[in-house]
Amino acid sequence: MRKGLVIFLILLIGLVIAADRIGLWVAQDQIAKNVKTQYALDHKPTVKIKGFPFLTQALNGKYGEIDVNVGDVTQLGVHLTDTVVTLKDVKAPLSDAVHGDASKMVAGTATSVATVSYADVDKEAPRGLKVSAKGKELQVRGPVTVLGLSRTVTATVTVKPSGRNVRVLPQTVNAGGATLPVALIQQAFSFTLPVKGLPLNTRITDVQVGPDGLRVTTVGEHVNLESLNEH
Repeated sequence: MRKGLVIFLILLIGLVIAADRIGLWVAQDQIAKNVKTQYALDHKPTVKIKGFPFLTQALNGKYGEIDVNVGDVTQLGVHLTDTVVTLKDVKAPLSDAVHGDASKMVAGTATSVATVSYADVDKEAPRGLKVSAKGKELQVRGPVTVLGLSRTVTATVTVKPSGRNVRVLPQTVNAGGATLPVALIQQAFSFTLPVKGLPLNTRITDVQVGPDGLRVTTVGEHVNLESLNEH
């Protein structure tokens, strides 16, 4: 009798765990399909709902963290690569989570990280300036007129967040081996880059120089999942 009860409990626990994992898989798959449709992707992103058990979170309508690996996406003519969105403190009715309906899903915070290529950065830079990376430093190359003479110079610049933009400021200037005072090119080489393709109601919190582009981190609060691809 006792042995039969133990076997029954083991089977019951197994069924509960299986139901939890199946529910998790279904929810992740449906959310992935929803994101694919919203972003008009040619691939289905990877979605991971963290925390165990899933069914407890689903019944409460609260999820600690949902990670969405979007990968490559083009928004407003800007190609973003290695795009990852982390949603925390997500609130959603059980039926919406299971069916992947994002219309009522709201994240307490939404953090996205993506790389903007230097080709796209060049499009937003003042005409004639080209942006590239040299190791961990960012450089801007372009023409400047000094004392009536026009020459091409390369400036090492810093980048910092400014709302939904990136502010570029020159630090050092090199003109054919000669170092020029930054003040001579300060105006021409200081500019603000609007970063297109960011989720709605987010702000840029960090910018890192990468070999292929700027790695931009954005954060938003009380973000509706349905609005992640609006601008």
